[in-house]
Amino acid sequence: MMKSILIKLSVLGMLINTISQARADSFFVDVRGTACSEINEEQTRSEIRYKAYDKAVLMAVKKCPEVKAVAQNMDDHSYNILAYRIADKALNDVTVITVQDDNEKICLEISGKLAKEQIAEIASTEKLPYLNEDKAEKIAKQVNTVLPKSIYETDSTHPLLYIKEMEYYNGKTTSIFTTKITEQLSFEPHVLVTESQELADYFLVPKLILSKLEPINEKNSRYSMSVMIELRKNDGTLVDSETQNRYIIISKEQNTQEIAHKLIEKLLEDGINALSGKLNSLLRD
Repeated sequence: MMKSILIKLSVLGMLINTISQARADSFFVDVRGTACSEINEEQTRSEIRYKAYDKAVLMAVKKCPEVKAVAQNMDDHSYNILAYRIADKALNDVTVITVQDDNEKICLEISGKLAKEQIAEIASTEKLPYLNEDKAEKIAKQVNTVLPKSIYETDSTHPLLYIKEMEYYNGKTTSIFTTKITEQLSFEPHVLVTESQELADYFLVPKLILSKLEPINEKNSRYSMSVMIELRKNDGTLVDSETQNRYIIISKEQNTQEIAHKLIEKLLEDGINALSGKLNSLLRD
């Protein structure tokens, strides 16, 4: 009898924890941002780190869908002011990782949670006061007084790489493969992926340049596909590229869309593997 009661209490405890977590998730939204600040002789390294932190916070807040929704009709200046206000009032559980700290620049990645209710309250304020850069740095210092040391023990630079949406041959784009590429690149020692186009030193551009289905007979067809991955500088200059080609035989009973998706993933994976050595050496130069 006692064992049965204990089991019930344990199950009840797990249910309560699950419900509590679900309720907590409904009140907060996760945000993440990466930013760099150039080294200069006029500022201390501490001040430069705060500036990088400030930029990363701004980027994280501005990318939040809930913040974007309430700032649809704002100009860039007003949007930045709103983002700083939200960061000051609604950002919780801030974690900071130093992804680069050398003689050229300091790059930080921040993650945290925004209180959804406070986002709406701040956005509904009739007049947002002007917030200058000095005030922004004070906010950064208040939110995160002590920043952690770099996770990299190296003096070499680590340029930031942005993964663009995959381009189709018909002009359309999709972000459905971006996460997969990011996960694969996370194992490369000299490749740092950023979510900000503005901060990127390089762009990785995946392209589907061929997807063709040709009937062979009444039952089978030949499915040909070609994927190209380009590495470009932030000014658009092509640095290197890798092309992967495959063709497979499929039957009429098979799901063409499902096969196409898996084949694209396979070609992208092979393309990244083929390009990874070049990525590591090029991005380190």
